[in-house]
Amino acid sequence: MTREKTSLLIMAAGMGSRYGGLKQLDPVGPNGELLIHYTLYDAHLSGFDKAVFVIRKEFEEEFKDMILKFIPPDMETVYAYQEMADLPEGRKKPWGTGHAILVCKDVISEPFGVVNADDFYGRGSYKALNDFLKSDQCGKNRYSMVGYLLKNTVSLHGGVTRGVSTVSDSLLVTIDETSGIEVKDGKIGFDRDGSWIEIDPMTFVSMNFWGFDPFIFEDIESQFSQFLDTNEHDPKSEFLIPDVVATIVENGKAKVKVIDTDEVWFGMTHPEDREIVMGEIERMITEGVYPRNLRD
Repeated sequence: MTREKTSLLIMAAGMGSRYGGLKQLDPVGPNGELLIHYTLYDAHLSGFDKAVFVIRKEFEEEFKDMILKFIPPDMETVYAYQEMADLPEGRKKPWGTGHAILVCKDVISEPFGVVNADDFYGRGSYKALNDFLKSDQCGKNRYSMVGYLLKNTVSLHGGVTRGVSTVSDSLLVTIDETSGIEVKDGKIGFDRDGSWIEIDPMTFVSMNFWGFDPFIFEDIESQFSQFLDTNEHDPKSEFLIPDVVATIVENGKAKVKVIDTDEVWFGMTHPEDREIVMGEIERMITEGVYPRNLRD
């Protein structure tokens, strides 16, 4: 069975606390293009028909004004909102990536991919994911994760959070959302309670690049309800999609195919990362991967 339509859900409601601002609206291209514009360009060429943006009402006007400048003209666009007004007193940031996906349940009825707005994933990864979503490999309780090698995802400017994964026969076995991963003396790892824990640079990690059937919304909604029962008044708690996936995999409710990719990820976790991102975009323009103006 081949599905005719696929969507790409782009999570753009984050606060950018480590970056110091709305990095999803920080231009990186020669004509003011955002990383989102290169995402849309690659996704459109790879067969995605519809873009679903998760944003916050407070910057809706600015976001739409910037997005519409370079969006492919025949790509359907839909907006969903992760509202700050719905949060309990004392909480200053949205509930997290799991909730960002959940707010789209009424606007997505087709297989869909999920990406961060401030990350660059590479066109080959979009094509591989779209092929999965349109095939009979995708369905109820049959999902996918695009797996990147850890060595291709670290920042030289500070710690990052990655979904450190174990994989067997191309299926996800475990995923552990691990914060503070950094490079020290040429080694990759993280500090925990004063001890340095090294990680193999060839380890697969999740970069929040997922492929789901709409059935996933039922599991997310159920888990979010349970999450709120115990975490609603914890201002630092986050409901994260890697944790949702880990739970359904561990419970045997779903299988998640890991799509390996040779693409090099880059993104803007820290302010210093922006210069690297701009340099990479310029390199790819010079190599002919992208036109100098995405309107062309």
